[in-house]
Amino acid sequence: MFLDIDIGLILKGEYLSPIITRTPEQSVKIAVCLHPWSWLGGNMHDPVLDVVVQSLRNTGYHVFRYNSRGTGGSSGWPSLSGFTEGRDLEAVVEWSLQYLQSLLTSSAMEISDVTIVGYSHGSLIASLYPRNTKMKTSHILISYPLGPRSYLTLFCSSTYVSKLRELILSQDSNILIIYGDQDEFTSVKRYGSWAKELAELEKESPREPSRTSGQDNLLEQSQRGLTVCCRSGASHFWRGRHGVWLAEAVTKWLH
Repeated sequence: MFLDIDIGLILKGEYLSPIITRTPEQSVKIAVCLHPWSWLGGNMHDPVLDVVVQSLRNTGYHVFRYNSRGTGGSSGWPSLSGFTEGRDLEAVVEWSLQYLQSLLTSSAMEISDVTIVGYSHGSLIASLYPRNTKMKTSHILISYPLGPRSYLTLFCSSTYVSKLRELILSQDSNILIIYGDQDEFTSVKRYGSWAKELAELEKESPREPSRTSGQDNLLEQSQRGLTVCCRSGASHFWRGRHGVWLAEAVTKWLH
């Protein structure tokens, strides 16, 4: 179902209902998906997002995705730092929660979980979304553009470093980071060093440290924490069998 998401400007979006439905007694989960950089043609119908959206719907999520400002019929103008898009994301989540609540058939059904999914540049914007104090909040960051991050954010990468740090150190954080070792924009060496830094950072959090996965591992989900997965042979664009693996990895983590 295509939507006009009114957050003070109109963003073109889409709502996709879960393929696996839940009973009224079960909690309702929502996901909001963010696309790659609009300056290079990114939009909500990106093939990688399509793969992830299918996994979300198969695990019972109500999915919202949208074109960021200035993209695909959305009003406004894209920023260079991404900070405006971060504020847009917060407004879109609130709008989506209200919209979905109006669709629920029973007033007893409550939305308990929100998952923010970002691919490529979208993962930068997703990392700006803070923990929602009203419900469980999770983040899925796919092909986080570590290499070109400074250029993609108008040299404001320190803010993104700080925001991701805050998420990881949060008592209730739940983060999945996935990348390929053949990424065209970030070397596997740099990704590997970054993953180790994030794992060390998580040790400073007030909860028990979770784990950082090795190559190609499909890890079982724990209640909270940081999961980092590297896929051998996968590029930034997750083509062919790597896209299949990505869908399986996301599905397993969501369960």
